[in-house]
Amino acid sequence: MEQNVQCVIVKVQNEQFGINIRQVRCIEPLQNITSIPKVPSYVKGITNLRGSMIPVIDLRERLSLGTASYTKQARLVVVIIRGMEVGLIVEAANEIINIDYNQIDTAPDIIKDNKMEFIQGLAKAKGGILILLDVEKLLFTEGNDFCLEQLTAPKTR
Repeated sequence: MEQNVQCVIVKVQNEQFGINIRQVRCIEPLQNITSIPKVPSYVKGITNLRGSMIPVIDLRERLSLGTASYTKQARLVVVIIRGMEVGLIVEAANEIINIDYNQIDTAPDIIKDNKMEFIQGLAKAKGGILILLDVEKLLFTEGNDFCLEQLTAPKTR
């Protein structure tokens, strides 16, 4: 049985978040994004990544941490969830770390009670607290104001 989890550390609004490396396909420089009408502001649009059209989400806005302009350090973290590739815009993605399961605490009840079930846990790492994200719940949980499946659901007439 595994005793640790590998996470890609991403920076968003001066906070560090961890995304399980098993969900990450690649990390790319930010590229051209084509806007889509009538979607929440955190859905930035679609980008063409090596011939695949993938939806792009601004992680800062999705986490309700405000908006910001993108710098040269901004990255597109491409995750695979439910067989679908999704790009997450982050301010930086600089390293991969191993976190011992004993260093991971469950999210406090106040977080669970505030529609933040996408916080998988909190880890003591890198001299501070690392917020571990459940990317599937962040993107696909029903009851969110927008569910990514709406972008890919078949149209009915």
